[in-house]
Amino acid sequence: MERTNTPTGETLYRKDLPNGLTCFILPKPQFLRTYGVLSTHYGSLDSRFRAPGGGVVDVPSGIAHFLEHKLFEEEGGNVFGRFAAWGASVNAFTSYTQTSYLFSTTENWEDCLIQLMEFVNAPYLTTENVEKEKGIIVQELQMYADHPDHRIHTLLLENMYHEHPVRLDIGGTVDSVQAITVEDLFRCYNTFYQPGNMALAVVGDVDPERTLQLIEENYPIWGQGQGAIERFYPAEPPKVKDPWVEEERPISQPRYLLGFKHEPKWQGEDLLRQQIIMSLGMRLLAGRSSLSYGDLYEANLITDSFGASFNAEPGYAYSVIGSETRDPDALHARLTTIIDGLKTGNVSSSDVERLKRQLYGAHLASYESFEYTANRLISHHFRGTPYHNYVDLLQGVTPAEVQEALAEHLDWDHSTISILRPVKTDD
Repeated sequence: MERTNTPTGETLYRKDLPNGLTCFILPKPQFLRTYGVLSTHYGSLDSRFRAPGGGVVDVPSGIAHFLEHKLFEEEGGNVFGRFAAWGASVNAFTSYTQTSYLFSTTENWEDCLIQLMEFVNAPYLTTENVEKEKGIIVQELQMYADHPDHRIHTLLLENMYHEHPVRLDIGGTVDSVQAITVEDLFRCYNTFYQPGNMALAVVGDVDPERTLQLIEENYPIWGQGQGAIERFYPAEPPKVKDPWVEEERPISQPRYLLGFKHEPKWQGEDLLRQQIIMSLGMRLLAGRSSLSYGDLYEANLITDSFGASFNAEPGYAYSVIGSETRDPDALHARLTTIIDGLKTGNVSSSDVERLKRQLYGAHLASYESFEYTANRLISHHFRGTPYHNYVDLLQGVTPAEVQEALAEHLDWDHSTISILRPVKTDD
């Protein structure tokens, strides 16, 4: 087992099993709860790919999310009752780049872990249950489409990207869900759920050697093909599709989002370093302790919802800033001035050093969350970013690098704005 010391003084264990599965074990002595998550490096972006030894395959968008739903089902019922009988909760989530199945429990964690590995490796897919699931997922898509925060973010990405599938809902569209077949689901499952494309993390009061032995003895034998998966994404122009979009919705207060489209040019350590640099930059811009936050709040142009984030994977990257606001146009004008000021030299060295200390403290505190720690280990593994170097990279960031990143990436020629306004009435 490979051992790594965490910044909190704990020991992280890792082992790549002979079948290709990567395992992470983080013992937490004297804690009652155990958390386990089994993930596949497969998300909503992966709708065009070449399986090992096969040709290029195109499938409808939303299949990764569809599979997440279906893997809980088995002939005669589903797995939820079994976990509940052990006093455990079980759930799953799908993102752009991965699908994860998880449990949390204070007892019977070994049974839960074995069952987690078993049901993820036993798809029960029939024409009848797939057709039934389509209606459920379409209702879910329609429900989220009516949520203002979801809608404004969807609008932003639809107008930021021309072709890249990040512009699509993780669940797909009504038409794409209706087009999914049993054959599509099995094709994607047999390609992406191979052990070499998956990772398992367990956090809790567990013995690492015993845990790994449990995994090796009980992980089901994979009977499908294995090997490298080639993923294809459409060519994406550097400019945004549309610079401004507005919609009316039945809401009480307008919502405003400003997005900047970036070239996804980073890999590995460079990607992790850029995430740290831009995280500092976003805090300078929208953090609660920033001057801009105070000024905008005093002007009654933002609410507690105001925030900014940098989102990057090897295939896409963008930044988002926004808030509920009484006046989207006034907020945009003020943000333009604030951003231009930061870009032209108003980044304070003392502010950057203060924010670095905040990030360091938040990084240490994050290890208290079993869920966050386990999912972070897996996501960085899939992304190829050396998360064990986080503290060293953070300490090495300079104010000049933050200044340079803001000047380069907050480019108005690559920006788009989405606004939701309340429906106009005759009153």
